[in-house]
Order: sequence, then C-alpha cells, then structure tokens
Amino acid sequence: MTRARIRLARSSDCGALADLRYRFRAENESVTESKSRFVRRCIPWMKKRFQAGSYPWRCWVLDDGKRLLGHVCVQLFEKIPNPVNNEPELHAYVTNFYVVPETRNRGLGKRLLKKALSWCRARNTDAVILWATPDSKSLYRRCGFVESADIFELRHGVLRPPSRRRARSLLAQSLADQVE
Repeated sequence: MTRARIRLARSSDCGALADLRYRFRAENESVTESKSRFVRRCIPWMKKRFQAGSYPWRCWVLDDGKRLLGHVCVQLFEKIPNPVNNEPELHAYVTNFYVVPETRNRGLGKRLLKKALSWCRARNTDAVILWATPDSKSLYRRCGFVESADIFELRHGVLRPPSRRRARSLLAQSLADQVE
C-alpha cells in the first residue's frame, strides 16, 4: 500500500493542485483550454482560497513525500438563520475530490474524504453536498451519503441569455411596467 499522509494544502502545493485539477476534469470530459493556460489561471485562484486559515475554503492533499496523489476541497456556506430546533446554520460543499488513477482502490480516497467529513462535523454543518461522477457514487454511499430527492439543479445551459428579439420584448415590457 502506498504510504501517504493527509495534510492541509500549502501555498507551495498550488502548482501541483492546479495540474491535478486539470487531470481530474480532462479524465472524463473534453477540455477547451490548454493545460498551461489553465494552470496559470488556476494557481492564483487556489493560492488566495487555500491559504492557511482562509474561510470558507479548506483543501486537503494526499502526499507521499514525493508528489501529491490526490486532494479534496470543501467550501462552507452559511444558511439564513433558522428558528427551528437549533438547526445548524452551515452547509458544506465537497468538490475537486480526486485521487490519481494509479493509486485508486487502496483506501486512500476514503481516508481523504473521511478527513474532510470529520472537519465538516466539527463545524456542525447541517448537510454536506456534492456532485458525484458515476464511478464515485459507490465510495460516497460507503461513506454515508445518500442520493437526495430534495435538491433541484438548474444547469448553465438552461440559463442562456434571451435572443435579441426576446430581450427587446422584455425591455419594452419592463419600461411599460415602470410607466404604469
């Protein structure tokens, strides 16, 4: 079994993390951006959000002493205050969970995810959400996740801007509403 430790990401990890992020997305989808351009764009984003003590992001890495073998990120987000039964007022979003293919199926991903979930529990989150790939669903189920019937999703393709004709019609209606 690969010897790896789990630790919080450091600023010096951001280049390797950006590279892994590219691998992660390119593994199952067609990329539209060159790797070098993506990495240059991603590193500053990660450095800003994954620095020590940053809120609301945390990123843990699997490190074997030579290279990063995986990572998982969590973003906390607040709920509007709720007067019901001291219900926790934070949710957590798990994202960018990836283990390099050559080290999968050895329990490393499960250890990494459990570390992130432990951190979420310590912050008293109400729910942890994520979007699973078909290959990752069994791992999430083994870690206690269930597929929810409560969450609705609106994908970006549905949010296309209106045609010019429709935009003019909406503008005209808006102006008419203001006159009334």
